[in-house]
Amino acid sequence: MRVHVHPIPEIVESDVCVLVDVLRATCTITAALAAGAVGVRPVSTIEEALKHRGKSLLAGERNSRKIEGFDLGNSPLEMRPEIVGGREIVLTTSNGTKVLEKLNCPIVVAASFPNLPAVLSFLKRYEAVHVVCAGDGGRISLEDFLLAGFIARMDEDPRDEARIAAAYASLVGKRVKDEVMRSSHARELSSLGCPKDVDFCTSIGAVNVVPILEDGVFRAVGV
Repeated sequence: MRVHVHPIPEIVESDVCVLVDVLRATCTITAALAAGAVGVRPVSTIEEALKHRGKSLLAGERNSRKIEGFDLGNSPLEMRPEIVGGREIVLTTSNGTKVLEKLNCPIVVAASFPNLPAVLSFLKRYEAVHVVCAGDGGRISLEDFLLAGFIARMDEDPRDEARIAAAYASLVGKRVKDEVMRSSHARELSSLGCPKDVDFCTSIGAVNVVPILEDGVFRAVGV
């Protein structure tokens, strides 16, 4: 398999793209679907999200804080079955949901550490994938690049970005949580009283769901 790694968002045209926003959009999407949500609709702006008020649950954040007037924040721990089961979630975040505007791909997968084994299993059927990191305001984020590296290890003859990412993932190994805690975003979330979010977002294999974007909505595919 050929794995292309994009450390920061850019326009990508490919058959298969993997969106990575470890803290926290792709984890929240995965957790919501695992908890029984019928779909997660990512949107770029608060205004667009508000158009769905009443028929969907609104979730999201700006500057890592819940948006005033929304039903939920961007926390995977809020995605509980008694709240999201059978509902559509409309999600807007500072970085992750905006990246989708740059992806011209018929298949878009949301990857996180909790569903990493399921995503790796799903991707084995494809010859090439592009892993696009959400980053942080146009800058590389440690946690996204690290996850990209675990995917890049599937490429036996990687190009430079994928080779560097894969080497980083191999160096970290099982110390994912410790490494992610070194990131600026993880430290910010902890300072805001969300250390358990970071715990969930670094729990490899906690969820066996692969979110696939279909007609603008992420829906669950079991593996």
